[in-house]
Amino acid sequence: MKRTLQGLLVLTLAVVLAMPAMAAEEKKKKKKKGRKAPAAVKVPKGIVLTADQKTKVAAINKEFAPKLVEVNKKAGTIITAEQRKARNAAAKKAKADGVKGKAARAAINAAAKITPEQKKKLAELNKARQAVIKAARAKFVEILTAEQKAKLPKPKGKKKKKKKDA
Repeated sequence: MKRTLQGLLVLTLAVVLAMPAMAAEEKKKKKKKGRKAPAAVKVPKGIVLTADQKTKVAAINKEFAPKLVEVNKKAGTIITAEQRKARNAAAKKAKADGVKGKAARAAINAAAKITPEQKKKLAELNKARQAVIKAARAKFVEILTAEQKAKLPKPKGKKKKKKKDA
């Protein structure tokens, strides 16, 4: 009887010690998956795709995702680690202070001390990113039906002021 109790005690102790190690291993597995490749096309809410359309959207994302990853990698090399840290700290401060929009962006960029050359390179990469997304979106719109196209959200752009007839 005493031997059985000792055996159970040792077994219980082994299980208790092994649990945290197993939990840490699961977390590592989740972290290894990392970020997904950015989706070039995201299907807006309210649009239900057929199975054929879903495979076409997946193909579009597969085609354009590597291009987006490449642009993002290039953008990551332009800003230094110190600038990135300063930018993140300024963003947190702006959020805590309730600053939004242009004022927040101005404060963040001022804190990061981005040089005019870096701004120029970032602007070029942003244009390249937008071109890739625009091309992917054009292919996406081609596979939609007329009803689905009607449900697409209108693009957010700069509004033109209408001239008043006098």
